[in-house]
Amino acid sequence: MKKRPSLRPKKRTGTGPKIIIVKKRFLILGVLILMLSGIFIFENFKKPESAETTKTPPLNESVAQASLEYKISIIDNSTGGDITNNTVLMDRINQSPLITELIAASENGTPMITIGNGSRPRVMIVAGVHGGELPPQIAATKLINTLNGKKINGTIYIIPFAIPRDTATSTRIHNKTDPNRVANIPGTPVNKIIRTSKNKNITLLLDCHSTRPHDIPGKNCIIYDPKNQKSLKLALYINNKTNSPVMKVGNYSGVLTTVCNRNNITSVVCEVLSPHGKLQPKSDHLAYQYMISFLDYVGIYSNDTKKP
Repeated sequence: MKKRPSLRPKKRTGTGPKIIIVKKRFLILGVLILMLSGIFIFENFKKPESAETTKTPPLNESVAQASLEYKISIIDNSTGGDITNNTVLMDRINQSPLITELIAASENGTPMITIGNGSRPRVMIVAGVHGGELPPQIAATKLINTLNGKKINGTIYIIPFAIPRDTATSTRIHNKTDPNRVANIPGTPVNKIIRTSKNKNITLLLDCHSTRPHDIPGKNCIIYDPKNQKSLKLALYINNKTNSPVMKVGNYSGVLTTVCNRNNITSVVCEVLSPHGKLQPKSDHLAYQYMISFLDYVGIYSNDTKKP
């Protein structure tokens, strides 16, 4: 006799749906893991942003070289020249790797080396406004070698060859004009130095020159601006360190230091006695002493400063 079919529903095996549910769970878990891994990789390997906003360099300023201790920039790309053509200069320069970088950069324009981290005080030393005045340019390269790797209490901007093209040919005239009589005219090489110093918030500036015998001023001296008492104070300090006499600046509105002093950048000119295109014995040493005394006045560096 046949059995009647049971009216109770057959029990379903739970295998099928559970497998599907388990697979879905694994799939969702896998997607979450991939998403988290992607976020981790992105956050840890993306290019870090600087804590400070980088300002657009003034006057098309471009970075030629940089390290932890210094940065070389070109502040005027219209003045480039091959300084190695000036054999008198090259014979007296200590061609360290850093100075070699500066000389190479000079082919592209006016090089400026920044030593320090941008903190205050910020000061500037300029040489070579007249390319044929060699002692200050030699002294500036010596100073750069001295400061490289030293502890600096602030920031020093040094322009060792203000107009490399004129240094290469050892001439004082630029485009048929004395460059230190047109510093107040926009677009001139020395005016670009002033604009750079203002942009960098420079508070003191030293402009170093050499003077021929029987010329003006025709002697070792420190020239200050009588309209700025801080200029006189700076001049007297350098005078006390070097014994070079102090004198007032002439009535020239286009002189670098005159324009600086009118723009709240205390400045002096330091002159050493040496024929143009030549090197009077020890004139570069005196120019170097001017620079060291200037830095000592600011408290940014002295000969007693030790390596960190």
